[in-house]
Amino acid sequence: MNPSDPTPVLRVEGLGKSFTVHAAGKHLPSVTDLSFAVHAGRLTALVGPSGAGKSSVLKCIWRTYLPESGRILLSTGSGTGTDNDAVDLAAVDEHAVLALRRSAMSFVTQFLHVLPRQGTLAVVAEPLLALGVDAKAARERAAELLRALELPERLWDLPPATFSGGEKQRVNLARGLVVRPRLLLLDEPTASLDAHAAGLACAAVNAAKAAGAGILAIFHDPDLVRRLADDVVRLPAPLQPAA
Repeated sequence: MNPSDPTPVLRVEGLGKSFTVHAAGKHLPSVTDLSFAVHAGRLTALVGPSGAGKSSVLKCIWRTYLPESGRILLSTGSGTGTDNDAVDLAAVDEHAVLALRRSAMSFVTQFLHVLPRQGTLAVVAEPLLALGVDAKAARERAAELLRALELPERLWDLPPATFSGGEKQRVNLARGLVVRPRLLLLDEPTASLDAHAAGLACAAVNAAKAAGAGILAIFHDPDLVRRLADDVVRLPAPLQPAA
């Protein structure tokens, strides 16, 4: 990753997504004709009122949701700046999406979803092992992040299912950062953290940005937006549901 590369890591063009609640006979618009870019070495914050579709945008990029319109162009990293140097996440098949999740993207949600009996160090190292990284190197990188986030070493062999919400979220963030992703998606990564742990999380996010990651994040705390964001994308208030 090259922080000085002017080519966007991600370009979202005309993104549209809505939902139909069949039981209520309602059509719920979520995101309409949204366009923006995320650059290497910069953090772009998605802001807007509740219900504006911020989390839906992240889920469309991650392909938890399938967009209804628009393009989501993830750079392949060659630096040519053309559409041929990008993968459209709204159009590629599921196998390609899964491969990109392993190698190029990370998504830190508000909840940690892992195998229930797996130890914490193994949980954090697993994305590197899936890429074929040597087990010793993967565990060393995982340990480096867990130390930076001040998760006590006595907990590393225990499954994170037994941890507090704040401890789980630090594990979640370490797991998201371990592969040094080209694109990092963050959905309220500090929501369950106390002030000290939130400061550690912010330092880890800044370190990822300094290493060249393009970051797209949701923060409900305006102070975090002011402290961390290089660019801000404002989503409008949600439209009224249509019958």
